[in-house]
Amino acid sequence: MSMKTFTGWISGVIIIITFGFYFFHKSVSVSSNKPIVVISQIIDHNTLNTVHKGLVDGLKDEGFIDGENIQIFYENAHGNYTLSKQIADKFISMNPAVMVGLSTQSAQSFLNASLSKNIPLVFSAVTDPVAAKLSGATVTGVSDFMSAEPQLELFLKLLPNLRKLGVLYNPSEINSVSFIEKFEQVALKKGITLVRAALNSTAEATAVTASLIGKVDALYFPNDNTAMAAVKAIVAVGLKHRLPVFANDTASVEQGAVAAVAYDRYEMGKITAAVVAKILKGHSPATIPVIYDAATQVVMNKASVQSLGLPTPADAQNISWVG
Repeated sequence: MSMKTFTGWISGVIIIITFGFYFFHKSVSVSSNKPIVVISQIIDHNTLNTVHKGLVDGLKDEGFIDGENIQIFYENAHGNYTLSKQIADKFISMNPAVMVGLSTQSAQSFLNASLSKNIPLVFSAVTDPVAAKLSGATVTGVSDFMSAEPQLELFLKLLPNLRKLGVLYNPSEINSVSFIEKFEQVALKKGITLVRAALNSTAEATAVTASLIGKVDALYFPNDNTAMAAVKAIVAVGLKHRLPVFANDTASVEQGAVAAVAYDRYEMGKITAAVVAKILKGHSPATIPVIYDAATQVVMNKASVQSLGLPTPADAQNISWVG
């Protein structure tokens, strides 16, 4: 065996042992005398992290405190769909009182167990629950679907001559595909053509964004987990080529995107906590309708707006400025 092969073999063994120890260690601390709430998150980015923080804080506000009267277990799959499924399988084996999926993919990984084992499932930050088939007597949650109209109106205020909009998204995220189809119908009525660019991983962000240069007037990404996790790379290319980048979340604007009509993600987490609390208090998910109307705000990045020489909207007093 060559040294290179041996080193690779050792690295593989270490990874297997690490993951095996990790999952074993996380599962042995389950206590049977407190309701268990499990939270799975598909990827690490500020938007979902903020929802998670709002969720935990909201549960405290509702009187459910980790380690006192409930046990909360949280895992992040860091964009690995296989790991997300493994996390779900582990959590399901704990016989939780409520499962929480932060993102479409995380919620979907819980769905079969929720329906077959009658375990309540609460999703959050899911753009299109219907397209994702997140429905059933044991399923409810909070959607972050947002109408295309206010977003496109904001873009046109800043770029009146906007005609071609580059859209970055991960085709494997059903929430993104479904949203873009609806978004495109409204955009075409406003004379805007979408130029789609598939972003299969964060590692592709710089190259995929650069492929749109010279073809579009601005860039945009919806609540796509891959794009939101790669926002810094996308913004860097956009600013380099003086191309505005529009987003659909506050965290991306804070990291350099020009503007967004965005949900208050911390508040979304707290709304999600209120749903979880109702279930812990004995309410059936079937009696709790999916929530679509979390508060929104217009967020703009002052530094990016100035750098690109964009106009300040007349209703600037209604805008939350960052940067």
